[in-house]
Amino acid sequence: MSGSPPELVSVVMIFRDAVEFFDEAIRSVLAQDHPLELLLCDDGSGPESTAIARDWAAREPARVRYLDHPGHGHQGMSSTRNLGIRAARGDLVAFLDADDVWLPGHVAHEVALLRAHPDAGLVCGQAMEWHSWRPGATGDEWTPLPWPPGTVVAVPRMLTATLRRGAHRTPTCSLMVRRSLLTEVGGAADEFPGMFEDQALLAALHTAAPAVVSGTRTALYRRHAASTTARAVRDLSYHPWTPNPSMETYLRWLEARLAGSPAGGDPELHAALETALMPYRSEHRRRPAVRSAVARVLPAGAARVVRGVARRARDLAPARVGLLRRVEPLSRQFGYDRGLPVDRHYVEQFLTEHAHLVAGRVLEVGDRDYTRRFGQDRVTRSDVLNVRAGHPETTLVGDLADGAGLPSDTFDCVVLTQTLHLVHDLPAAVRTLHRMVRPGGTVLATFPGISPVSDDEWADTWQWALTPVSARRLFGDVFGAEHVEVAHHGNVLTSAAFLYGMAAHELSARELAVTDPQFPMLITVRAVRPATPGPLTPAG
Repeated sequence: MSGSPPELVSVVMIFRDAVEFFDEAIRSVLAQDHPLELLLCDDGSGPESTAIARDWAAREPARVRYLDHPGHGHQGMSSTRNLGIRAARGDLVAFLDADDVWLPGHVAHEVALLRAHPDAGLVCGQAMEWHSWRPGATGDEWTPLPWPPGTVVAVPRMLTATLRRGAHRTPTCSLMVRRSLLTEVGGAADEFPGMFEDQALLAALHTAAPAVVSGTRTALYRRHAASTTARAVRDLSYHPWTPNPSMETYLRWLEARLAGSPAGGDPELHAALETALMPYRSEHRRRPAVRSAVARVLPAGAARVVRGVARRARDLAPARVGLLRRVEPLSRQFGYDRGLPVDRHYVEQFLTEHAHLVAGRVLEVGDRDYTRRFGQDRVTRSDVLNVRAGHPETTLVGDLADGAGLPSDTFDCVVLTQTLHLVHDLPAAVRTLHRMVRPGGTVLATFPGISPVSDDEWADTWQWALTPVSARRLFGDVFGAEHVEVAHHGNVLTSAAFLYGMAAHELSARELAVTDPQFPMLITVRAVRPATPGPLTPAG
């Protein structure tokens, strides 16, 4: 296969009134060192951006083609993406939006991955959430990968991971697909003219063929106020962290699509979809009659103003604390005596999202409860670490801070929940964890952020509460920042509920789903020890 000619890649770039960044996006495609054609697909733009596209097609007729709908109509993002897919001449198809950028070598790397993995129908990678294109702006961050680079992910596990991770998804600018697979799934879903058109396409692909994970960092996803996502957040139809109408439309479409399909029978996918749909089920909805009436009789803009005024008046009114006007908590056992503690709700949500990584030889601290629940038959050997002997499931005794007697290069996964805050020398403990996992292995760790302090045997060693910043620095200094994914969970209500000792079931799914960065109740970390060169193992 190494002697065969390089595959032609068809790059589909959809646009509508893209002017400010359009030329830069086009140049980044044409600068790639791999044979390609660029299809500029016009969704009914005004004259300025249409002229830019036509000019490029005239200047580079061998590599650039201009396409539009009949009558220069506006049909939405999915239909416009399909316009390019139908016209593609290459065996491989990649996508870049008119405000994003590829760095040199992007296309060649993705093609090489598909060549190396003929069983994979597509490449899924990561992209930089790119803010620093504006002088002085900060906040650039690479989107997370659900599996280590080079992993071939079986159907439908990529879709399951996407559902579990909520807003996290494969960015379109890091996607490359075999054209035959796009034809097989019918291209993009025309039902989605705007938000979630990419998610719907990915869902179709992930239920039809395995994906290979790319670790290249050559796609830049520009964040700016005029993007489709930013506009949807402003008009309240979408929010990345909270339940919203766009997400509900997509999830109900996906539920209907999976009904009766082979992928829909996968128990993990079914559970992930049910969890994602929970805030939208009738028993969890909260639609006050007054709010519904306002929405019916007023224009959208006026209704938002009225709701804002009402919210402001409510927020300024004297607080009615009720049952919580007390100096004694409802529970001093973190809520265990009332049900599942709120922090454990987020811990188990985190482990559910990363259950696919609890596999091979797994080490857990304390006991092996989470290894059993989330690893199931993926675990080949289970070990339990405790700082003292005596627990019946203990197989290793040692202190993570000094690491004496603990093995090196041994574990595929370490499950470490609510533990490191008890260790005084945190950097030393993280170095021990890095040493203990095999190259390519993963540490799944959680920490308290906003929390009561224990009053049991661990009270004397409870020393730390972390923030996302400190957790990222702590693990990034050892594993490398690019191999560490940090998230935070909770909001002011869930934090207060946890401090009072309420249980998770006493809050609604919608309340638990909201994430507020000012109230990081629980911090989660996924750290991967970089793999050494060698054969890649499929994730089945």
